[in-house]
Amino acid sequence: MTTHSDLKPAEAIVGDRSRALHTLWNKLKGERLAPKREDITLGHVRNLSPWVWTIDVVDDGADFRFRLAGDRIIQFLGKRYAGSLLSTLPKSPFFERMQRTLTYGVKHKRPVAVGPVRSDHEGTDHWEIEALALPLSDDGKNVTGFLGTMELWPLGTKTKRH
Repeated sequence: MTTHSDLKPAEAIVGDRSRALHTLWNKLKGERLAPKREDITLGHVRNLSPWVWTIDVVDDGADFRFRLAGDRIIQFLGKRYAGSLLSTLPKSPFFERMQRTLTYGVKHKRPVAVGPVRSDHEGTDHWEIEALALPLSDDGKNVTGFLGTMELWPLGTKTKRH
């Protein structure tokens, strides 16, 4: 089972897409906790859109609802999850890590990243992934959603093979 030690601050990300999205997020948030969802437009993420996802926070972090995912995210996951609650998905190390990552972001009200680590999503263990979750706040006080991205590299590119 993966521990919180696999979580890292957004400033430690290594992927180019992750860094680009983090830079945009910082610009849009300014001095606020986080940008509002409405602050993010397709124009802002046009070049990143195949790799971008959004998730809603439900009941102050008790659950999370998949909202939007780019084509590459859907391809990696193997299906569309838009509208699905994280709690309704089959238990797996991949979704458990996602739950921990998002819960951490809600609790600490800051961006959080994972990886690069070997993917533990079914059928994708030949990839290393880095995921970045950037808070969104519609009320300026609480994390009400996340904007994120994911990077993929062939296994052994960023981490040592075991």
